Amino acid sequence: MKGPLSGERKGAPVNASQANLTHLPLRRALLQLCIPLTGAMTLETAFNFVNGYWVGKLGTAALAAVNLCSFTIWMLFALTGMISTGANSVIAQRVGAGQEEEGRRVGWLAVAAGVGLGSVLCLLIQLFADPYLTWQASHNPEVQPVLKEGTLYLRQVFWFAPIFCLNECMSGILRAYGDTRTPLRLYAIGFAVNFTLDPLLILGFGSWKGFGLRGAAYASGFSFLCVSVLFVILLQRRLGNFRPAWRWLGEVLRIGLPTALTAAFFCLIYMLMAPLVGSYGPSALAALGLGHRIESFSYLVSHGLGVASITLVGQHMGAGDRRKAYQAGEQAVYLVSVLMAVSSLALFVFARPMVLIFSSDPEVLEKAVHYLRWMSLCQWSTGVSVVLEGVMSGAGRPLLAGLAASGCAAVRLPMARFGASLYQLNGIWAAMVASRSLEGLLYLIIFARSSVWRPDPEPSRTMGDAILETGPSGPNSNSSSNPGAGGGG
Repeated sequence: MKGPLSGERKGAPVNASQANLTHLPLRRALLQLCIPLTGAMTLETAFNFVNGYWVGKLGTAALAAVNLCSFTIWMLFALTGMISTGANSVIAQRVGAGQEEEGRRVGWLAVAAGVGLGSVLCLLIQLFADPYLTWQASHNPEVQPVLKEGTLYLRQVFWFAPIFCLNECMSGILRAYGDTRTPLRLYAIGFAVNFTLDPLLILGFGSWKGFGLRGAAYASGFSFLCVSVLFVILLQRRLGNFRPAWRWLGEVLRIGLPTALTAAFFCLIYMLMAPLVGSYGPSALAALGLGHRIESFSYLVSHGLGVASITLVGQHMGAGDRRKAYQAGEQAVYLVSVLMAVSSLALFVFARPMVLIFSSDPEVLEKAVHYLRWMSLCQWSTGVSVVLEGVMSGAGRPLLAGLAASGCAAVRLPMARFGASLYQLNGIWAAMVASRSLEGLLYLIIFARSSVWRPDPEPSRTMGDAILETGPSGPNSNSSSNPGAGGGG
C-alpha cells in the first residue's frame, strides 16, 4: 500500500517528509518526538511499578530480593544501548543525508546485533548468577535470607534478555525515522498483558498459589514477547527484506559503546553501593529500590528528551547543518530544565504518599521518604546530564561526555562511604546529590565547548579554483553570474 508520496517504495519505514524532521521548528520537532517517547517509556517503567506493587504483597523480603537484582536488570538495558543508541544515531544521520536505503540496512543490522547481545547476556547470567549475587550481598549478612529467591528471580528474568534487547533496538530504529508513536502503541499492548498476568502469576487465583517471584519474571517476559512479535511484523513490512549492512557495525559501536559503558558503569557503582546501603538493613535496601522506582518517572522524562535529541541532532548533522544541531541541544536543555523544576517540587512535597503506594513498612517508609527528598535537590543536574548525553550521541561525539559521567560515578562510592561515616544513610544520599550535580556541570561545559559544532573549514583554493570562480576577466567580471556573458559574439 502506498503512502502519501506517490511512488513510495514498498517496505519504506515512513515517507521522506515524515522521516526527515529537519524542516520543522526545533522545539516542535523535539516535542513531536519526545511526547510519544515519554509515553512509551512511562509504560516501560509502569511494568516495573506493577511488578513492584504485586511483589510487595509477598512481603519486605521478596521486595528486597527484587531490589537486589534491579541494578543488574538496569545493566541489561544499559548494555543494549551500545546497539540501540548507536543505530538510532547512525540511521538518523543517514535519513538527514537522504540515504534511506542505507538507513534500512543499518536497521536490520541493529535487529541482528540486539538478538546476539541479549543471548550472550542471558548465557552469562545463567552461568554466574549465584556467585555474582553472593558477591553483591557478601557485605551484608541481613540480605543473605533473600539471596536464594533473588538468584532464582534473576535467572528467570534473563531467559527473556534477547527479547528485551530486541525490543529496545527495534524502538531505536523507529525513533531514528521520527516514528515514536508506534512504540507507544505497542508498549501499551504489552502493559495491558502485564497488568493482567502479574497478579495471576505472582499470587495465583483460587486454590492455586501462583509462582511468587518467578511469576513476576514470567509476566514481564511474556508481555515483552507479545510486543516483540508485533515489532518484528511491523519492521519486516517497513524495512523490507533482511539485508543487514555489517560494514556499519563499527560506527554503530563507536557511537553506542561509550554511552552503554557509561550507563553500565553507573549500574556497577550502584551495585557496589548496595552493600553499603544494605548495611543499614533490608529496609534500607528496599527503600533504595523504591526510591529509584519513583524517581524513574522524572528520569524517563529527561531520558525521553535525550533520546529525541539523538534523532533530531543526528538528522541535522547528517544534513550538514551543525548550527541547527547545536540549537536543538539548547532547546532540549531548556525543556528539561522546566520539567525538572516540576519534578523537584513533586518529589519533595509528595514523597510520603508516593512511597505509601508500595510499602507501609514504617522503616522502609521513613528511609525512602528521606531518599526522595534528597534526590529532589539534583533533579535539574540529572536531567541536563541525560539530555546532553543524547545530544552528544546524536552528534556522533559521545566519548568525552561518557568519560566525564564515568568519572563522576567513580567518585560516588568513596564520597558515599565518607558521607556514611559522618551522617549514616543521609550522608550516602548527600554524596549522590553532590556527584550528580558535578556531572550536570561537566556535561554543560562539554556541550558548549565541543568542536563538533564548528563548521568544516573551507578547503584551500588554488589559483585555478579562483579563475574558475571569477572567470577570466577577474573578480568584477559578470561572466559567472550572467548565463549570457562570455558566450558567442
